[in-house]
Parts: sequence; structure tokens; C-alpha cells
Amino acid sequence: MRPINPNTRQPGPARRPALRMLFFAFGRTALLVAGLLCGLAASGQSINRPRVNSLLAELPKSRPDDHRIAILLELGRFHLYKPGESKADLDSSRTYFRRARQLSDSLGLRTRRHETESLLIAADLEGGQRASGRARFADLIRRCQRSGDREGEAIARVRFAVWLRNYAPDSAQVIGHFRRAAALYQSLHKPADEIHALKDIAVTHFYEGKLALAETELLAVLKRYKAIGYPNVHYTYNLLSSICRVKGDLNGGLKYALLCIDSMHKTADTASAAAFYGDLAQVYEAAGNHPQRMEWVRKSYAAWHRERLPNFALYHAAGIIAKDLIARRRPTEALRFIQQLIQDIPTNTIIQKGCVAQNLAYCYEALKNDRLAERSYLEALYWYEKNRLDFEGSLRVRQELGAFYLRQQRYKEAGDYLTKALTTLPQKEPLSALRDIHRMLFRVDSARGSYLSAIRHFQLYKALNDSLFNEAKSKQLAQLQIQYDTRTKEQNIALLTKQSELQQSALKRARTTQTAMMFGAVLLAGLLGVSYNRYRLKQRSNRLLEAKQREIDQKNQSLEQIVAEKEGLLVEKEWMLKEIHHRVKNNLQVITSLLNSQSDYLDDPVALAAIRESQSRVQTMALIHQRLYESDQLSKVDMAGYIGEVVDYLLETFSVQPAVRAEVDVAPVRLDVNLATPLGLIINETVTNSLKYAFPVCANGTRRPGVIRVTLLPLTGQTYRLVIRDDGVGLPEGFDPARSRTLGLTMIQGLSRQIGGQLRIFQESGVGIQLDFNPAKK
Repeated sequence: MRPINPNTRQPGPARRPALRMLFFAFGRTALLVAGLLCGLAASGQSINRPRVNSLLAELPKSRPDDHRIAILLELGRFHLYKPGESKADLDSSRTYFRRARQLSDSLGLRTRRHETESLLIAADLEGGQRASGRARFADLIRRCQRSGDREGEAIARVRFAVWLRNYAPDSAQVIGHFRRAAALYQSLHKPADEIHALKDIAVTHFYEGKLALAETELLAVLKRYKAIGYPNVHYTYNLLSSICRVKGDLNGGLKYALLCIDSMHKTADTASAAAFYGDLAQVYEAAGNHPQRMEWVRKSYAAWHRERLPNFALYHAAGIIAKDLIARRRPTEALRFIQQLIQDIPTNTIIQKGCVAQNLAYCYEALKNDRLAERSYLEALYWYEKNRLDFEGSLRVRQELGAFYLRQQRYKEAGDYLTKALTTLPQKEPLSALRDIHRMLFRVDSARGSYLSAIRHFQLYKALNDSLFNEAKSKQLAQLQIQYDTRTKEQNIALLTKQSELQQSALKRARTTQTAMMFGAVLLAGLLGVSYNRYRLKQRSNRLLEAKQREIDQKNQSLEQIVAEKEGLLVEKEWMLKEIHHRVKNNLQVITSLLNSQSDYLDDPVALAAIRESQSRVQTMALIHQRLYESDQLSKVDMAGYIGEVVDYLLETFSVQPAVRAEVDVAPVRLDVNLATPLGLIINETVTNSLKYAFPVCANGTRRPGVIRVTLLPLTGQTYRLVIRDDGVGLPEGFDPARSRTLGLTMIQGLSRQIGGQLRIFQESGVGIQLDFNPAKK
């Protein structure tokens, strides 16, 4: 089994199985299943559609020499490794390879001939002729040895080793071929190719889950690359970033990912930009930085979409964008987005079909179509398992199936899929994914009464979460981001300074020319004395102006330094506020867990109900701090998302669905946390009261159906109106809310007075409350 990076092109399993891993011959990016080139990857480059168009234009103009052979091989590899099962692509690749072989023979280029033969073997493997592949590679290596072609032997060994790594996983034999290739390149004094082979050894160890060994080897590779001045080190940075992310070192993952992007821009080698952007987004996902994650996911999606070629990374990025739309309560738009993408760029491989099925499952679940959602999740799992791969995507679909069944309260199915996701390849799972699985298994075991197992999962969840997000690591992540942003700004400033210097130079030249012309005119007119006097006056004025300019520049520098210091203090303050909200939220969750544990020792229904109501109040306050921690605004709460989460939590807690449903209509308003907290508690108390009394269980065991409507809309000026009403059985006869002394009503009335609101309790086809308040008067 091999790890797959969702941000790289994936070849098709039916036509491309023999070379599904061949692109690791010289390494392109971390956790690859497919790149585009073997040969060009040796120089740290890949080939994309713009590069192909350039080669096609260059080919007719090229001379019949080694350069033309290189062009033919590049074009052949592009068609050979293009995703999909098109026979036309395979035939095109053979045509280019045969032309390259014919030209190699005519020029007597032995190494080029052997290289072309290795690619023709690869094409036949792709066409399904796998039985003879091992023997043909071995024969090619022997012929290279007999003819003394050490470079051809090295190329063949590397390709043979990658093929073995994919279909006959014998690590000792694979690493032996890579080491032999490295030794051959060393004897040929080709240090870059030698280091590429050593990098492939590190990639092999990465596949085996030997993360520490792979990281050590890649650091040695990076050091050697820098020693020989090799420019395209961003591919090695990308591998190191992925290793750090998988093992839970998010600081290292972010550092190397940012170095990768920086190196890519410096060298202008942007052929793999889409993959690098996607990998950086994965680091931000693990770190919980949703805004930055979405910024880089959209960049990755745009870059893939421009190529107009179907590949796994394109659909994976589209799925992340769809989930972001769903989180913003736009599931219909998310579904249209995925359907339009499939129509524009249809899938052509098994794992692409699996990814699209995953994306559709997210949309159907958000649209409350649970039947189609379940079918799509199972379809995705079917395609991934049919592909005979077990990578991060297939593990994640099991995790998502478990989460889906957990939300459906189908705890047995949830536990089965989550356990499979946890135990299949834990050494290759990112720590962030393991953390989330343990958290869900804690909920599953709690619901099924397996309390000891639930406690173990909760302890593992807390340990993994603390490992990922302790205070020091969080601060380091923030510092790395600040350093990257600062470096980017400095580069922009340097560019502007250079442009300014050029402009100043042009102005000086123009000024000199003008002075010379004036001086000549003065000579001709015989006014040398007067001109000289004016010239001295002008020089004096210039010196005064230059002194003033220097004074202004010094003041500007002082101001820039003060601004930079204040920006640093502001960033640190925002980070500290986020940390405070995060800790408050964690403490409230601990209180919720303590209340839950206390309820296990109570038999009194009244006491149990009080415990549950206290839990919902604590959860209402915890949701506010959770939203503030995830938001860019640390003092304002998005009421639309917050109220929706409170209502969904209460419906799930009381287990009244599908008999009772909620309709929420909230204006897009952000309120101060001091106002959002009492409003949340008022909503909690009112909805809880409706769920307890408005929809009783009938004699036949079924619950009276109904709807709870929650609206928060503006009236006039700065006044808002909150209305919560149900269509239940109404108030008992003779009940007077004004004289009631129940805790819930007392809290509602007290909180309404606290925010300066006007409260009205009414009974119209059920019971409701109306609260008018002005945020400006709070």
C-alpha cells in the first residue's frame, strides 16, 4: 500500500497500473502517486499543458540532434503519464519514443537508445504487458553492462526499482537498485543525478512508514543539493513538509511548505505550483487555520482547472471548496459547483470517481438527503478499495462514513468504520486525523455505554490535541506565518525600491543633459558670469533641499519602525485572545464532561433533567468561544452560524427528530460577545422549554410532530427582534408567565432586562417569545 498525495495528478488504475508509482523515479513532490515525467523530474521539473504547447512549436524548428531527442522524449512521457485510460494517448507516446529511438540510432547515441528502450518497456507495461516487464528490464540492464553504458544502466535501474516498488514490494531489492544507480552516477561525476537516486531511497522509506529515517535522509539530500548549487530544492522541501505534517510536526510542516513556495517563485519553476499550493493548504488544515487553508486551496484549484485535465487533485480541491460553501450554509450552491465541474471535466479514473462520490456525499448530507449521502459515501469507498490502494483519501472516507453514521445515531456502523480507519495504517495517518477519530469514538462508546473505552479514547484525543496545539507550537506557527508575510513584503518593497532607483537614474540623466544644454546656450550668448552665479545659487538650494530630504527620510524610517513594532504587538495580542477563547472553550467542555459523568450516578429524573439543562447552557456559552477562536474578529460573533449550531445541538440532545424540526431565519449580523452570550442563553432556555413540553409523546408511543421557528431580523434603525415560537400544545390552563418562578422563565426575564430588551410572551397556536433590543444601548 502506498500513501497518496491528493494534490498531485493520479494515473488511471486500468490502463496505468504498471507505472502508477513510476513517477517517483527522481521525485517530484511528497507522497506522489503520479507526476508527469521521469526524465524531467531528474532536473527538478515537471511538464504541463503550456510546456507541451511550447515543445510542439519548437519541435519542427529543431535540428536533428540530441536536443530534438530530448523534446521527443518529453512529449512521449507527457502522453504516457497523462491520467486516464485513453489508448490514443498510449499510441501517441509510443510514436514519439520510436522517433526518438530512430534518431538515436542514426546519431549513434547509445545512452539515448537505452533510455528510449526503457520508456518503450514502460509503455508496454501501461498497455497491460506486465508479465514480461521484469525480464525485459533485467535484460536491458545486462545489455547496458556489456556495452559499458553506465548512464543507461543507471536510468534503467531507477525505472526498474520504481516499478518493483509499486508491484513487487521488496524493499531490499528496490533500495539496492537505487544505491547501485547512485554509485554509477557518482562514477560518472553527475552529482545531481546521484542525489536524485538517494532521494528516491528516502521516498521508499517514507512509503514504508519509516518517517524519522526518511526525514534524516532527505535533510542529507537537501544539504548536498545546496552544496552543488542545485536550484530546484523546492521539491525536497515539499517532501519534508509532508513528512512533518504526517508525523504531527506542524511547525516543521509549515516551515518547509513556505520554503517550498519561496524557492519555487525564486526559480520561476511553477510547473508544480498547483500541487505545492494544495500541500500548504493541508498543513493549514491540520493547524486549524481555516482562512489560510481556503486561500491556498482556491489557488490550487484554479491552477489545476486551467490545465483542463481530469486528475484526483482537481476534484479533491473542489470537494474542500464545496465543504466550505456548506459550512457557510450554501449547500445547494456547493452541489451545483460539483455537478458543473463534472460536466466540464468528466472523470476518467477509478480514484477520481471515488473523490467525486465523496464530494457529492457532503452536499447530499447538507441538503438532508441522507439516503443519497449514504449511497455516495459507500460508492466512494467501493472505488477506492477497487483501486487496491489504501491511502489518506480512502482512510478519510471511512472516517467520514463513521462521522455520518454517528450523526445518524447509528452507533454500531459508526464504530465499525471509525475503528477500521483508526487501525488500518495508523503509522501513515496524520496525527490530526487520528485525534478526530478518537474524539468520535469517545462519543460512540459513550452512547453505547462502553464508558471505559470512551475514557481511553477521550484521553488519547486530548493527548494528540495537546501535542498538536500546545502553547509553544501555536506561537511558533504564528511566528512562521509572520516571518513569511514579512519576507514577502520585503521582496515587494525591494522591487519598488529598484524601480524608484531606475526612475531616479533616468531623472538624473535628463537633468544633466538639460544643464549641459543650458550651459552651452549661456556660452553662446556671452552670459557666462550671470549663468555661473545662478548655477551657484541653484547648487546651494539643492544642498538645502537634500538636507531637508535626509531629515524627512530619517523621520519616515522612525515612523516605519514604530508601525512595525505596533503591528507585531497587535499580532501577539490577537494570538493571545485566540488562545484565551480556546482555553475557555476547553474548560467549558471539561465542565460538560463532568456533568455527564455526574449524571451516571443519578437516578432521579428531576436531577437528570437539571443536569442536562445545565449541560446545554454550558455548551451554549462554549459555542461562542469556539466561534471566536475560529473567527478573524475576536469580539464579534456571527449570529447566523451560532444560533444554527445552538438549535441543532438541542435537537440532537433531546433526540426528537424527525418528529420535531427547526426553521432558523437569522439576518447576517455580528454582535458583541457581551450581547451574544445572554441571547444564546435566552434561545437555549426557550427552545429547551419547547422541546420538553410542547411536543409530548402520545399514547401510541409516537411524539407529537411540530416545528420550532427562530428568527432574528432587523426592525428600524439599530433595533433587532428575536422571535422564538412553536406550534405545540401551548401553555397549561391558568398558567401565568408573569407570576411563574421557574428557573427558565426567571433566567429569560433577567437576561432580557440585562440587555435592555422588551420581552413579550404570547400564545398563538403554541407558545412564543418576542424580544426587541438595541445593540447600541447594551
